[in-house]
Order: sequence, then C-alpha cells, then structure tokens
Amino acid sequence: MENERGQWLAAMRRARTELGMTQMQFAAAIGMSKDAVASWECGRNRICRTSALRMSVRLQCNIIAGNTDPVGAEELIQARVREYEHNLRRRMGVLAP
Repeated sequence: MENERGQWLAAMRRARTELGMTQMQFAAAIGMSKDAVASWECGRNRICRTSALRMSVRLQCNIIAGNTDPVGAEELIQARVREYEHNLRRRMGVLAP
C-alpha cells in the first residue's frame, strides 16, 4: 500500500509538471484544495485511493496506476469496481487470500 501511495505521488507530480500547472491550478483541476496538493507534495499527508482515483478521472490520466498514460473515466471506474468486488469476495471467503 505504501509503495502504491508513492507511485500516486510521483505520477501526480509528473502530471502537474507536464501540464505546467501551479499547485493552485492543479488543485482546481482535480477539485481539491491547494493545501491538500501542497501537503501531499511535501509529505505531510498521504494520497488516499479515492483522491488518486478522483485525479485520474478528472485529468483523464492513470494516476491510480502510478503513471500519466491517458485513460478514460469509464475504464478507471470499471477497474475500481472489479477490484472492490474481488476484495469483497475474498473477505466473504469465496476467494482464497
């Protein structure tokens, strides 16, 4: 999980740099506060899965996969639903851990 969060942070920074945005502009583009973006970038807070998915959907790039490859919102959401269903089946004992 920690490695995932590091990949999300690196991808977020790369996306912001590639887009030539300030933290404030980037925050507005992803629907978050500038303080949230700044706290992620300086390491004060960690990016949660929901925020990484939100960035991916809003920017149409695959932050959730740890890169800035173009991706559609529907593809991201379907992948998240599959992951959720898989984890739910595992918790219910239908799948081996």
